[in-house]
Amino acid sequence: MSNAWQRDFLRDWAVDLAIATVCAIFLGLIGPFGSYLNGPAWQRVAFQLACFWSGILLYGSLIRVVLRFQLRPWMTWTAIVLGAAILTVPFQIWTAWIGVSIWPFLRRLGPLDWYVQGLITALPVVLGFTLLLQARRHKRHQAKEADDAPPTAFGLLGAPPFAVLCLQMEDHYVRVHHIAGHSRLVLATLNQAMTALGTADGLQVHRSWWVARKAVVRVVTEGRNLRLQLVNGITAPVSRSAVAMVREAGWLTTETAPDNRGVEPARAGPIGDT
Repeated sequence: MSNAWQRDFLRDWAVDLAIATVCAIFLGLIGPFGSYLNGPAWQRVAFQLACFWSGILLYGSLIRVVLRFQLRPWMTWTAIVLGAAILTVPFQIWTAWIGVSIWPFLRRLGPLDWYVQGLITALPVVLGFTLLLQARRHKRHQAKEADDAPPTAFGLLGAPPFAVLCLQMEDHYVRVHHIAGHSRLVLATLNQAMTALGTADGLQVHRSWWVARKAVVRVVTEGRNLRLQLVNGITAPVSRSAVAMVREAGWLTTETAPDNRGVEPARAGPIGDT
């Protein structure tokens, strides 16, 4: 049993009990089925709280068990309605005992009276909670699918892959340099950002840098170190372990020696290339 499952389990029941408490207080105050004549409001509220708290545990368990089987919709609703009709019998025995304990004159009500009133009250609540639990499970399922799905460039980077010139790690963020000349920080790892780019033509030239092929203007040599001069005016370092990969990708012209300025032309295409 994972911590996330335990957390969701406890939170769901806490929310359900909170809703049941609000409903109990409301019904206790208005006094349905003539119960406003039974006694003062505090007695009616206490009675409804005892009923709703036990009812939400009983019927809530029924709903969760049925939904767990993932039946067809009509089978789900049929099972819940029939289950509620059956569970109303023991539930109303409990309810009648509480009611008679508070208001002895309720002994005049027969078993059928208790059952019909209980079913009329319980069935709408059960159906409402079923819709609530279904919506909750659907939302949680969508969130899990979103977490499992790879991030998209628009969703994570704020730009389509073709508009990204390079990615630069900054602590726990990635700075995304756009083709329009501006940049933005996003909370992600470099791997997540590169995944969002999909099949964009580029290379991770350093542990903190990913560069698009079309962004490279020239290669700058600084002793044994290489740096890529990009179209937006910045330079990206090339780690020594990545030099061979960059050379194999055709970004370096091995036949041409560096000139006096320490610049070696690169084979990367102009800014509009794909």
